Amino acid sequence: MSIRAQREVSARELAWLAVGACLLAVVMTWPLVLHLGEDIPKDLGDPLAQAWQVAWGGHALADQPLHIFQSNQFWPLDDTLAFSDALLGYAPAGLIGSGPQDAVARYDVLFMFAYALAFAGAYLLARELGAGPGGAAVAGAAFAFAPFRLEQDGHMQVISSGGIALALALGVRGLRLRGPGWLVAGFLVAAWQLSIGFTLGLPFAYLLAALGLIAALAWLRRGRPALDRRLAFAAAAGAAIFAVVAGLLALPYLRVADEHPQATRSPAVVAAYSGDAGAFVAAPDENLIWGGATAGVRDGLESVPEQTLFPGLLTLALAAVGLGWRGCPRGLRWGLAVAVVAVWVLALGFREQGGLLWPY
Repeated sequence: MSIRAQREVSARELAWLAVGACLLAVVMTWPLVLHLGEDIPKDLGDPLAQAWQVAWGGHALADQPLHIFQSNQFWPLDDTLAFSDALLGYAPAGLIGSGPQDAVARYDVLFMFAYALAFAGAYLLARELGAGPGGAAVAGAAFAFAPFRLEQDGHMQVISSGGIALALALGVRGLRLRGPGWLVAGFLVAAWQLSIGFTLGLPFAYLLAALGLIAALAWLRRGRPALDRRLAFAAAAGAAIFAVVAGLLALPYLRVADEHPQATRSPAVVAAYSGDAGAFVAAPDENLIWGGATAGVRDGLESVPEQTLFPGLLTLALAAVGLGWRGCPRGLRWGLAVAVVAVWVLALGFREQGGLLWPY
């Protein structure tokens, strides 16, 4: 069987993926599904505020779609929805139901959906990169259920990362099959991911820009061969859509930053939330296997939620094995390895003294 044939995902496989991703999300968040509208994941801090944000998004879509950032919190200040990641991508869900109990139930469902999409998106990206169903399932599980994500369960904008993997999968598919529609679809999903919030949306935009630069350099190195005009137009159109969405979303945040300069994070504050290499061996306390084993490291962290970054020992072991697997093109393997190291270094964050000064 050819590599191209191995990458093709049938409708039956997609159906099993959808069902499996949802079931896995239910199991991994158990028993949340039994208490929709009654319980809320992690804690009563950010999740309750985010449940309100989604509810407001639905209200604003129905009653004031052109003024969605003018929420009724902190009245009479302007653009108050931009005081945090707005979760606009989830706003359509806010059209369903009303009242506090429905707001909590809606948040619970979106919480499980975020995990299901993360698994499905990473699965499809792995399939597009040449993995079989088994390997793709491992990739999906590693991406969606890495130990560190437990510490972020109170931050919907952080666990909602499935759109990143799905957008990349669609983009790879568009380039592989020379399908303009897939490329545009990838950029549309990327724009939706950005609408969840800039916490992940901004680094994702940097990633897309970096991938575009790499592609341009590779094209120049090959002697500027003739481009597929349909693909080039689709890429340009998709990038333009993404840029317009990014610009429109950024406007209220820029106004808030201008009107409330005291909200700007100082270098000292950013450094306090940044970690060192020890953060990668600190697992959340909720992790049944590694929580207790890494307690000594975790207790020494200055900011546990931001500095608990353990990716999982099995994930690291499988990644190391995959790096030496000859069934995958060498260039892809080493490209992914370099990308992982680069992201690992960037994840260490910002330092005022001692060490490199990262550009955050």
